[in-house]
Amino acid sequence: MGTFTAQILVGQSYTYDSGIINISHTLYLSENSRPAWVLSPTDLFKHDKQPGQKQIIWIPTLEHMLEDALVMAGLYILKDEQLVAMADRFFKDPDKDFIELYDEIKPEHLQKMYQRARSIESSHKILLSVFQGSSLVSHLPVLENYQNDIEVCQSVYRKEFSAWSRQFEVRGELVPSP
Repeated sequence: MGTFTAQILVGQSYTYDSGIINISHTLYLSENSRPAWVLSPTDLFKHDKQPGQKQIIWIPTLEHMLEDALVMAGLYILKDEQLVAMADRFFKDPDKDFIELYDEIKPEHLQKMYQRARSIESSHKILLSVFQGSSLVSHLPVLENYQNDIEVCQSVYRKEFSAWSRQFEVRGELVPSP
């Protein structure tokens, strides 16, 4: 695994305020030699974990990396019936917990799954944190096509120690918004 460059929290919108509640799953994007989405059940406040929940890893397409994560959410979290039926038809082995999309599904079938994921109307909320250097930055406009609450957080401040200069380097500002 490489550097984690994005995180998606999947939960519910809070009716009276911003934010997210009832977070059930988290997706992490690892990037470097090849990207990977890691989907993990969270259930922060449930003491009775559901049996059979497991971590799932997809090696996404480079062209549609963000939409691959949203298809994962539709399949494994929302369990959309139409999307599940498509996965059963289109994937070579839909029950695997490690899938390399370029090898597992034809591009035209994956396009159909993206179209279905875009049309899912749900009360779930996606909170996407995109870290500095993530490839997802160029994919963000696709979120306008989805039918659920979405919040995107991007890096505004970074302070990191540089092994080369032997000092902290700062980018951005910690200024409250008006």
